[in-house]
Amino acid sequence: MIDYFSNDMIFVKANAEEADSLTAKKYSVSGYPTFVLTDAKGEEIDRIVGYMEAGPFLETVNNYLQGIGTLDDLLAKAADSTDRMLYYEIAEKYKYRGGSDEAKMWYEKILAAGEPTDSLAGEVKIALADMVLRNKEYDAALAEFGTIEKDFKGTPFGETAILYQAYIYRSKLNDTTKAISEYERFVKEYPNSEDAEYATNKAKELKGEAEE
Repeated sequence: MIDYFSNDMIFVKANAEEADSLTAKKYSVSGYPTFVLTDAKGEEIDRIVGYMEAGPFLETVNNYLQGIGTLDDLLAKAADSTDRMLYYEIAEKYKYRGGSDEAKMWYEKILAAGEPTDSLAGEVKIALADMVLRNKEYDAALAEFGTIEKDFKGTPFGETAILYQAYIYRSKLNDTTKAISEYERFVKEYPNSEDAEYATNKAKELKGEAEE
């Protein structure tokens, strides 16, 4: 893959988690792996967050180099569009490049343009609550996920909301008792979920830690 691009660009590999936090800060990198495509001046063209198979990766990079699918391209298309999925793509791009306010604005446009409890609304509300969590507003995040749990009860979004609450209690607030309670509640309310075994094991694991 590197050979494919070697005549057209310079590759820079940075371990931002250890030695190159300035690069991560400059480009607002919040997760790994992140591939940031820039111009010769270091200005971002766009980015790919997470893993992607070689074929789709090469296609995406080539599209970005031609101005296809970039944030600027999507914003131009959105100027006269009511496509909620287009709004979602824009919000996601802003979120992953550190534009929290812009991401929130586009997420809220999605909610304003559709049904309050359809599947896209569920995705958006989870994303908004996750932004609150990433901002380290843990009590507010718990409240957001609690609302999602009620509004989307019996759906995958309701499931996700409980697991997020358990995660916050366990990893952010160090409240093992409440984390165990959330995992056990998940299993009780969603016994047939593909995550039921995971929640059961987490509850057992935390109980073992509490007894030590």
